[in-house]
Amino acid sequence: MTPRTLSIIVLTFNRRRVLRDCLESLLAQTYAPELIEIVVSDDGSTDGTREMVTQLQADYPRLKYAPQPHRGIPAARNNGIRNATGDIVAIVADDYVLDPTYASTTMQFFHDRPEAQIVRGKVVAAGSDIGSRISHFYFDVSVRRRLEPQPPAPVHDWRGRLARAWRRPLPFEETITTRHQLEAAGAAAFRREVFEAVGAFDETLQRAEDTDMTIRLRRLGIEVYYNPFQRIRHQYSPWMTDTVAKCYLTGVNRSRLYNKHGVLRRPGGAIRTLVAHEAEAVLTAVWRVRQADSVLKLVCYLPFMLLFEGANGLGFFLGFVSGRLRRRSG
Repeated sequence: MTPRTLSIIVLTFNRRRVLRDCLESLLAQTYAPELIEIVVSDDGSTDGTREMVTQLQADYPRLKYAPQPHRGIPAARNNGIRNATGDIVAIVADDYVLDPTYASTTMQFFHDRPEAQIVRGKVVAAGSDIGSRISHFYFDVSVRRRLEPQPPAPVHDWRGRLARAWRRPLPFEETITTRHQLEAAGAAAFRREVFEAVGAFDETLQRAEDTDMTIRLRRLGIEVYYNPFQRIRHQYSPWMTDTVAKCYLTGVNRSRLYNKHGVLRRPGGAIRTLVAHEAEAVLTAVWRVRQADSVLKLVCYLPFMLLFEGANGLGFFLGFVSGRLRRRSG
């Protein structure tokens, strides 16, 4: 069946300013207004978000407000899905600014590819300030690495790890593809039946829930399309505080993700994984900054890459320790 209606879920928590930018971009979509539903899944905001959305609803009746007590991003995702009615369900962050053709391009994609179940776009920086450039560089080089069709073979000696940390990703052509290792994120849009097949987002993970969902999708043979021609503008904090916080929480929840999927339950797996993760944090920082296109950028960006990877490593360590303590006390 050709999909006609689109629900766009916007996840938010105490970020009224960026949320308004996101909503204004969605309310200016060129797709038929009667076929779009915008669902604000509010994770317990206390900064006037409800009042701001209510004001907008007076002029835009297709804007739906779906609040919940503060329970985290995965719960907000599930809350939005429960309140969405469209044939296609897209999930966007409140700090995304969408092109006016986002909805029409998304629906045309599914119309042209009946076999496609999920499509995600390419995230670019919305701002040009130094904080936005550094934060986006950090995330973008990870995307470029995961655009390689296959993960690199494991390297067990330090000489090989250093050599890999210093190499650049293989060149690739910007094209629509399913041959990558990216998550179903980046303003990803799903056919509604995908959630019936794979289930809800795991609410025990406060981050990395999209990674967990993608693992489950691929186990079912459901592919994620990457469309680099669908550009999603991401607003970053000029002081990079949001990037540090995201790195820390990603580290905490990656430990939980590893435990869920058995990585930490293998014989000797917990200690080996912990040591490898902490040791490779520095190498990852070096690898990231190696992708800079000038020596000046390399020198200037390195302290920030070390900061971000340090926050990630600290989160992973604390998540690992707290998980071990919980299992012992239980």
